[in-house]
Amino acid sequence: MFFTTVCEYAIRALTHLAVYGEDRPIQVKEIAEAEKIPRHFLAKILNQLTYKGLVRALRGPGGGFLLTKPAGELYVKDIVEAIDGFDAIRRRCVLGLDECQDEEPCPLHESWKTFRETFLDGVSELTLENMGKNLQHKRVHHGPAPENVNELGGEPIEE
Repeated sequence: MFFTTVCEYAIRALTHLAVYGEDRPIQVKEIAEAEKIPRHFLAKILNQLTYKGLVRALRGPGGGFLLTKPAGELYVKDIVEAIDGFDAIRRRCVLGLDECQDEEPCPLHESWKTFRETFLDGVSELTLENMGKNLQHKRVHHGPAPENVNELGGEPIEE
C-alpha cells in the first residue's frame, strides 16, 4: 500500500465532498456509507482534516462537512501532506526495512525511489475536482464498487 489506510480514507472522503458537497454540508454517516469507510474512523479523520484546515464542520441540523476551498483548488498532495506527510513517504522502505536510504539502500531502493517520486509528482498536480470527475465517470461506465471492496486498491475492507 502506498498510502496509509487513514490517508486513503481521507482522499476518498474529500473526493466525495468534492462531488456531492459543493452546495451543501455532507454528514459523516452519508460519506461513510457511500465510500464504505467505518463511520467512527471517518469521524476522527474528518476532525483531523478540520484541524489541518482542509474541511470545516458545521454543527446542528443540516450540518456536516464542507471543503474549505473549491475542489479545483485543493490537491491530493494537500491531503497526503496533512495525513501521511511527504517526508514520511519518502523515508518509507518498500521492503519495510528500518534503515533504507541512499547511503544504505535495500535491493529495491533505486527502483522504488524512481517510482515513488514519479507518483508523488503526479499526485501534486491532481485536484479533488479531477478526482471527483474521474470517479463519477468510472461509476457511470462501470457501476459502483461491490460491497466491502476498496475502490482505490480493490482490497477487501475490514469494518
